[in-house]
Amino acid sequence: MALVAMASAKGSPGVTTAALVMGALWPRQVLLTECDPAGSDVAIRMTAPGGQPLNSDRGLVSLAAAGRKGLGDEVIMAHSQQLDGGLDVMLGVRSPEQVGGMGGLWAPLGITFNQMQSADVIADCGRIGASSPQLPVVQAARLVVLVCTATGSSVAHLRERLATLVHHVDARLAVMVVADPKQRDGVKQVWSVLDQMSVRIEHRWHLAYDPVGAAFFDGRGHGRLDRTALIRTASDIAAEMSSVLAMPSRHEFDMAQAAFPNEREGRR
Repeated sequence: MALVAMASAKGSPGVTTAALVMGALWPRQVLLTECDPAGSDVAIRMTAPGGQPLNSDRGLVSLAAAGRKGLGDEVIMAHSQQLDGGLDVMLGVRSPEQVGGMGGLWAPLGITFNQMQSADVIADCGRIGASSPQLPVVQAARLVVLVCTATGSSVAHLRERLATLVHHVDARLAVMVVADPKQRDGVKQVWSVLDQMSVRIEHRWHLAYDPVGAAFFDGRGHGRLDRTALIRTASDIAAEMSSVLAMPSRHEFDMAQAAFPNEREGRR
């Protein structure tokens, strides 16, 4: 199992909605964690089974106290809860003021998320930068997905963040553009900008901007979710993203090549 960190360079391009959708469509057991220091959105948007409110005191804040004695699958899941629909979530801080109580938990938490035996982990890291407190979670991830829109300002911030983040993160990098399905030229322009950068972006995805579909992940949806453009595009992305996590990490690949340098040549 492994960790994927989803984040934005600036603003609100839909990271939380994208993370919720990926979690809902994930082909394996998965835990969605809110690592955004700006505060939890899921507790406001979603409900527990039966429409009951989520327990906002159970999540990263309660884990911060228990985690000082050690982390592991059982501890992580003991401070998680289930959404109506079955997705396991760990709620984030209620407000930015609670981030200070996390102390030095971010680094061991990221490592534990990436090494969980019972589930993959999707971390909603919100807006990320070189000085962000949740950066250790991003650094521990096997895949880092930056979410943006097809607007000029969003792409400009994306370029700046990638140029900085590449010096702090040793993981596969991906970009997810949230844009109207008809806005293909705008998405192609984003890819063109990325092609001109020296940063290696291994995966690129276009997630449909779809207010009707997104409403289901904000507690306001009606009708058939599976017929929305959001779900149609997200299904393929979730499948591909989960397969990326199943690949050996770069470190594992390099170690294998060092141990068996001629094996690949012998198979040709």
